[in-house]
Amino acid sequence: MKRRRPNRRTLYIPWVTSPFIQLFLPLAVALVMFALGATLTVEDLRRVLLRPRAFLLGSLLHVTLLPAVAFAIALGFGPAPETAIGLVIIASCPANSSANLFTHLSRGDTMLSVCLTAATSLLSVLTIPFAVNLALATFPSAHATVALPVLRTSSAVFVIATLPVMLGMALRRRRPAAARKIEARMSSFGLAVIAVVIVAAIWSERSRVGPALVESGALTLGLNVVAVASAWGIATLAGIPWPQRVAIGLECGLQNFAMAAFIALTLLGDTRLLLPAIAYGLTMWLSAGAVVALARRRSAA
Repeated sequence: MKRRRPNRRTLYIPWVTSPFIQLFLPLAVALVMFALGATLTVEDLRRVLLRPRAFLLGSLLHVTLLPAVAFAIALGFGPAPETAIGLVIIASCPANSSANLFTHLSRGDTMLSVCLTAATSLLSVLTIPFAVNLALATFPSAHATVALPVLRTSSAVFVIATLPVMLGMALRRRRPAAARKIEARMSSFGLAVIAVVIVAAIWSERSRVGPALVESGALTLGLNVVAVASAWGIATLAGIPWPQRVAIGLECGLQNFAMAAFIALTLLGDTRLLLPAIAYGLTMWLSAGAVVALARRRSAA
């Protein structure tokens, strides 16, 4: 009996639907977010909130500016629907915890950066279902009849992102020494997770990954540059001091790839939606490096 080949329209991708990925990816994201929470204390948060202007502006820019720019680029350049949806997915994700490290290297306000990363992770419970469902409706494709259930998605994001951050903060408050050990070890773990997901995604779509990355590479670079430049410019016009401006700019440029992978692979089950996030993950370090170089040169001067 001839074996029937899987229909691509059914979004059947064996490694994506395997129990290993379905369990590994959410658990990995949760552990990374827990490590982020372990860097934050209530006292640190209180200090940032005593002067909340930079914190509120940074949080607002991250959850509104990036998805808006992603929609504008997708509507303006008209890429394939999967690319357009993928752009919105990576833009709607919370900030990457590596933004905290780059802010420190730039001599910016590191604690503001940590608080912004935590805040965008908490807000993602609301922002991700809204932005991704709007993208699925705006750019019809094989996903025309697919939508992210708001309650299920919000619950999933809360469990793997919001709750781990809160638990990490609780650990930092009760056992600061243990929290610091976890923080040190989870950085390398987070990089390993990203590497595994990228390699698996590229292998799954190896016949199309080249053209897809060529198509989305320029768009993701544009998304990154416009987001960072716009956030920096708005913060400057608002009179935000330089250290806080550095933190806001980096927070709006470095996105959580692991969260994008969770949305594309676990919730939507399509590797093609992850390709723009892979391209973004490769290009976002360029703007981060530019900010670090500019900030350190200014500090040395």
